[in-house]
Amino acid sequence: MQIQTKGDRWFLSYFPVNTAGGLSSPLAPLFITEILGGGVIDYSLFTIFSSIATIIGLFLWGYLSDRLGRRKIFVIIGFISLAVTSLLLSFSFSVLYFISISFLSGLFGSAASPIASVLIMELTDRKDWVYKISKFSQYSSYGQIVGVIFAAVFTGYSYDMRTLRYLYIAAFLFYVISAVMSYILIPEPKGNIKRDEIDLRTFRVFEKIRYFPSHILHFNLHFRNLDADLKKILVGFFIMMTGFQLFFVAFPILLKNLGVNNTVFFLIYLGNYVFAAITFNFSGGLNAKFGNKRMTFLSVMARIFIFPSVILIISLIQSRPLLFILLLLIYSILGALWSFISVGTATLVSNLSKPEERGRVSGTYNAVQSFGVVVGSVATGIIVSKAGYDINFIIASTVTAIGLFIFMGIKGR
Repeated sequence: MQIQTKGDRWFLSYFPVNTAGGLSSPLAPLFITEILGGGVIDYSLFTIFSSIATIIGLFLWGYLSDRLGRRKIFVIIGFISLAVTSLLLSFSFSVLYFISISFLSGLFGSAASPIASVLIMELTDRKDWVYKISKFSQYSSYGQIVGVIFAAVFTGYSYDMRTLRYLYIAAFLFYVISAVMSYILIPEPKGNIKRDEIDLRTFRVFEKIRYFPSHILHFNLHFRNLDADLKKILVGFFIMMTGFQLFFVAFPILLKNLGVNNTVFFLIYLGNYVFAAITFNFSGGLNAKFGNKRMTFLSVMARIFIFPSVILIISLIQSRPLLFILLLLIYSILGALWSFISVGTATLVSNLSKPEERGRVSGTYNAVQSFGVVVGSVATGIIVSKAGYDINFIIASTVTAIGLFIFMGIKGR
């Protein structure tokens, strides 16, 4: 039985930052629609520019951290940047201002993103990596859940729209706490790992609002000279991610159009977070038992059917309380399904990669995932504005099905 060790205390410095992330991720679409009067195009633009900023930041900060051989300072930079930009977001007066500050948040806040997993591996024996990263992931999940509960309770006590501004101030305080704790608790590793030696299967990937992995070690595009099955997985996964994003960018704006109040809005996100966290505890075992390819197929097929079913449910259910409960259930199931998809695809990528190529291939996996986010976000704004939510969800299902068809062409299990 593993026990808490003194060397793990620095994990706690990430708890407040994940709490802030848990309350601020669902807060963005609310703030854009409720405070700034924006719509799905504005939220799409927010997602696009935030994602692009994060991609740039991951390249930049990961490179600088390796080049300088320093870790702790980049964590502190990331946390302080998130604190400052959260405070600036609370004063937002226009969509353009909000998107601009969010871009800076993604660019500078991502300084801490690739460092956590590197710290774990540089401060821990190789044999303990899987356990330690799993433990760290659980802490992250709990922090996100606490954050969204905090937001739901906070908005439940006040119907004043200024409450949403106060939530960004609360996020600012959580980020500051993390910055102080990281300065006190995080040690500077004495040796540096070689990222290309790290197997993607070492990590659990927790679905966030913009689908960026929680633990990114590598971020590059290495597509030439890959096995044919690997190329099919990566292309199929990119298309599936595009389809997923078509749904997930439009869904929160649709909720507000249906009249969901802010507390219920956060509770719907809470279901997604909780179910994802629960299923990650056993998804690896089920994938190993029944096969990664089969579990990914079943999970993606479920999403393919769920996306257009939302249209049917909204058109048939007249009772608003019942409708909101069903939407909560649907969003929770979608969160649970992600654990099987991410574990299945990541494991297949690692299994099919040559040992010396796993680091770079995992970088490509992260890259196509993030590019799918950007492409899907761009398409969502265009489709919803031109054809509406119904057509968008049908297209999301169709695009996802195309990606799954390509993915299923692989020979691996």
